[in-house]
Amino acid sequence: MDPFYTPETFFPRASLGYLLRRLNKLGSNRVEDAFDGNDITFTQWAVLALVANKIACTCSSLSKDLGHNSGAMTRVLDQLEERGLLKRVRDDCDRRVTRLTVTPAGTVQLEQLAAIVMDVWNDILDGADHEEVRQLIALLNKLLARFEALEDKAEASK
Repeated sequence: MDPFYTPETFFPRASLGYLLRRLNKLGSNRVEDAFDGNDITFTQWAVLALVANKIACTCSSLSKDLGHNSGAMTRVLDQLEERGLLKRVRDDCDRRVTRLTVTPAGTVQLEQLAAIVMDVWNDILDGADHEEVRQLIALLNKLLARFEALEDKAEASK
């Protein structure tokens, strides 16, 4: 297979790693700033969103998805649980596993604050062609699926 990158074509503005990291940092900063003065932080909102959408349902899966260590994630979960926005439930099949669910109050917070995140991204995407944005999202999901498949394969071979 012909490699995409070569020494002549590999530089930061052409590197997916650099571009994704930089976009993530800039986007996160804007959304975090937009959450200033709200009852919950952007990180807390992101946890609620991942749990509500069944992308992550345990502390370890949230840590992996958000790039936080388990101690930091446990503190975030404690704060959300204390506020009645999230609930920990022991797994029926494996009592060692604690599953997370969003409470009705958490769902209200999630829905109310989603407008902040949408406003930030709509501002960033102002003037962008909708079809190009849809294509970008599709390509990023394809790349994510590839990374996850490689990760699953590596875990299975351990």
